[in-house]
Amino acid sequence: MVKLSVVWRTLTITKNPLVVLSMKRKKNRKSVTFRNGLTFSLTWPQFRVFRDSYSILANYSITQESDDLFRIKGQNSEVVCSSQLTPLVCDLMRDFAVNQIERGTFHVKNGDFQAVGSASMLTCVKELQAGEYECDCQNKVVLDIGGFEGESAAYFWSKKARRIIIYEPVEEHIQWIGKNISLNKIDAEVYQAGIGNKNGTKTIQFDEVDIGFGLLNMGSKSREIKIRDISEVIKESGADVAKFDCEGAEESIIEVPAEILRKINCYLVEVHSEEIREAILRKFHETGFKLEHERCKSKFSILTFKKID
Repeated sequence: MVKLSVVWRTLTITKNPLVVLSMKRKKNRKSVTFRNGLTFSLTWPQFRVFRDSYSILANYSITQESDDLFRIKGQNSEVVCSSQLTPLVCDLMRDFAVNQIERGTFHVKNGDFQAVGSASMLTCVKELQAGEYECDCQNKVVLDIGGFEGESAAYFWSKKARRIIIYEPVEEHIQWIGKNISLNKIDAEVYQAGIGNKNGTKTIQFDEVDIGFGLLNMGSKSREIKIRDISEVIKESGADVAKFDCEGAEESIIEVPAEILRKINCYLVEVHSEEIREAILRKFHETGFKLEHERCKSKFSILTFKKID
């Protein structure tokens, strides 16, 4: 059953709502004119994306390049992207200059922060925008576990970190990390490895090498990655702050001896199940840390722990 609120939204944001409603039934592409004057040739799934994010999209100049490519212009931004990516790009443009390097790669900038990378990097920047890794890292060494494309390193560097030690197992991501280190002139160490409870290798199943690549992946492809013992990584790092965003590998923290875990004063840990969350909470509580903050998401949460002196 269609919700009345959805029907009402369709009626209030379009100039030809009857055409839109018929489009859903016949499943064909139609010309849709929105109240702000923009006209696009859309399928029903594309219209749903635009309808549900209309309040954001209405603030930008958007033109249709082809069936599923849209050019978005902001004050300091210009991007060509798919309908699915359009709401994210428009949302970021409220705070960042977002520009296209080439098809599928982007540059974002706001003040001292800037990063380059794929469309998945934009999703990570949105998370940074929401304050997921907010912490005091000024003049501190940051251990960045799960560096992805280097956007988190760029973020910590913009917050005046002294040095950043990055662990990332995916070669394609390492290439972007190198570009972001060079772009921001970051004092960094980069290791192509994941983390676990002992040194070795693990086989990861996946479909795409993207933001979700990790131990929780399922897929038809496989890749062997190098694993470093997390206790050794912590001891060697000399870090003041540690960030863990590694798709299931955060569970390895549970086996780290208390005296090693306490070598770092602040931890930012993304957890991917309620079971792991409870185990991580117990571990840090027993080791002399307090939970300073928890940012909850639909399928995971980010826990911030501070050591109790």
